[in-house]
Amino acid sequence: MSTNLRTYLARRLLLMIPTLIGVTLLIFAVTQLFSPVERASLYITNPQQARDIEGIIKKYGLDQPFYVQYSSWISQVLQGNLGWSQSLHMPVLDALITRFPAT
Repeated sequence: MSTNLRTYLARRLLLMIPTLIGVTLLIFAVTQLFSPVERASLYITNPQQARDIEGIIKKYGLDQPFYVQYSSWISQVLQGNLGWSQSLHMPVLDALITRFPAT
């Protein structure tokens, strides 16, 4: 491999880091547009749980500052924990794995 190609590849790989950080921040910021109560209501499956909304907010850390929630979320994603699918009632990673061959 020539020196120019190595330099080009190294530069492209280094530029991927801020791009990935920017994309993850953007994705996470979009989810933060909703209030903690609105986000917690996604976890409520029956009307009786509506009174437990504060517990859900605490459980999922929705009352934490943006940077704390982001660092927790990104560390979970890097560990392969993409969360829980409310519609499929299974981990998101498992849902992706089972549906990936169809794509």
